Amino acid sequence: MNSSANARPGVMQIILPYWKSRQSWKGWLLLALQLTLMFGGVYIAVWSNKLDGLVVDAMVGRQWDGLWQVLALALCAGLLAVMVRLLSAYLTSEGLKYQWRSWLTRWYVDAWTQHGTYYGIERDASVDNADQRISQDIEMFVELTLSLTLGTIRVVVTTVTFTAVLWGLSGTLEFDVGGRHFAIPGYMVYLAYAYALGSLLVSHLAGRQLIGLFNRRQTVEADFRYRGMQLRENAEQVAFYDGGERERQRLLSSFDDVRGNWLAIMLRTCKMMLARDMYVEVGSILPTLASLPRYLSGAISLGDVTRITGAFNTLYGSLSFFTQAYVSFTTWRAVGNRLRDLSAAIAHARDMPRGIELERITGQEIATGPITLARPAGESIATLPPLQLGRGERWLIRGNSGAGKSTLLRAVAGIWPYGRGRVSLPASARLMFLPQRSYIPYGSLKAALCYPGEPHAFSDEACREALVAVRLPALAERLGERDRWQQKLSGGEQQRLAIARALLHRPDFLFLDEATSALDPDTEQALYATLLERLPGSTLVSVAHRRELEAFHDRVFELEGTGAAAAAPA
Repeated sequence: MNSSANARPGVMQIILPYWKSRQSWKGWLLLALQLTLMFGGVYIAVWSNKLDGLVVDAMVGRQWDGLWQVLALALCAGLLAVMVRLLSAYLTSEGLKYQWRSWLTRWYVDAWTQHGTYYGIERDASVDNADQRISQDIEMFVELTLSLTLGTIRVVVTTVTFTAVLWGLSGTLEFDVGGRHFAIPGYMVYLAYAYALGSLLVSHLAGRQLIGLFNRRQTVEADFRYRGMQLRENAEQVAFYDGGERERQRLLSSFDDVRGNWLAIMLRTCKMMLARDMYVEVGSILPTLASLPRYLSGAISLGDVTRITGAFNTLYGSLSFFTQAYVSFTTWRAVGNRLRDLSAAIAHARDMPRGIELERITGQEIATGPITLARPAGESIATLPPLQLGRGERWLIRGNSGAGKSTLLRAVAGIWPYGRGRVSLPASARLMFLPQRSYIPYGSLKAALCYPGEPHAFSDEACREALVAVRLPALAERLGERDRWQQKLSGGEQQRLAIARALLHRPDFLFLDEATSALDPDTEQALYATLLERLPGSTLVSVAHRRELEAFHDRVFELEGTGAAAAAPA
């Protein structure tokens, strides 16, 4: 696979386009609401911390009248915190994901499907599984970006707030060592920061290999899904080959890669969690131990110890967000890298220099050359003399396998940039290409027949007439039936359906690349006769090997390795 990593955009080029777009106002509104709830939640947490201390002091002092009032306030604070968490953690958060993912998916789909970019990516093998990167990686990237970004903001707000709270509660720790007097104001704050930093360091040292493992996870999972999809879509061909055992081996081999990567992630995650949790457990008594000297000296009450412990744990919990989110961050890096690779592949396919230039002219003919066709690596396929395809002409292109017949059609279609030369197309001409195996999308038979046009652009009567003309009368009454027609129809039926499309669309130039190879000679000749009868003004260009088809063409273009010769009439 060709690497495009050197041309990858920065991750901000994936994040920023939505937030700069005109459609982002709903996202900004939801983000503002999310931040408002976040600040409100921190305020409620400070209030709850104060109430916890008052509850303990009221219990110690047996102040029963005041205790019930404080307990009621603490209950209200708890219920309010639950409501804020619900609104913040689900409603506004899911709304943000919905808005951003919808926009980003449309953005990638537009970029992927325009200008033949999807074909360029597959042709050059720039990245693997582009479809799965759009359908799955975008969702994961959006979710992780929002959770990590909002989590970081929450950390900053909570850290600043509870640093001030804990600083005020800590007071000054005074002690003598070696005859010298020491006084450390806000000492609990320093302890909390040091403790959190140690936890992050332990997690990083134990889990840094997870970034590469999660990156590989996305690849092996996508490969496993793709091989399963291949088996499903090509079930009949595999069955004819009796290839079930081979496909079983291929699928299980691919799943072995999934299992191996999964096991490596499990082991590395367990090591990281064990190291982190042991560190946290050992240090869990730190706030109580650190506040004991001032409590035993009478400087603070038991309620103050409760508040100090609560504020310490809140501050540490906030700072330890980065430790707990380490695995999420590694996944985000891996998914972000896959989307960056996809963006780079899209840009490469869209903007790559074209050796074979395509231009639109005001004439009525397609003109090429002289033109040199080459492979993506630069190796020459064929060098062709100038070729002119006039309106209403019938051309038969022949040559040995590998001589460049199909590549010539790709160059005329504008999807093959490798080589040198120029292709001129009439500006107003409609071109249609029928390959050996045409694409038939899932859906109604009418939609499949009218592709790439819309079903409503053609009447049912016209569709039925086209199907009867290509000897598919049994399908004429099934236009509204939905099915996987690519798997339902035989190879010959698929080719006849494709020719029926041409009868409906009536292109100015019709190119058939072995488009009747699955038909018997009688049916093939009958369909060519139908094309000539119903599309008298269309230029017909056929790539075929059968000599019988010469009767339906008045010109022959013979490809001979690195050269070509044209003859007329056939």
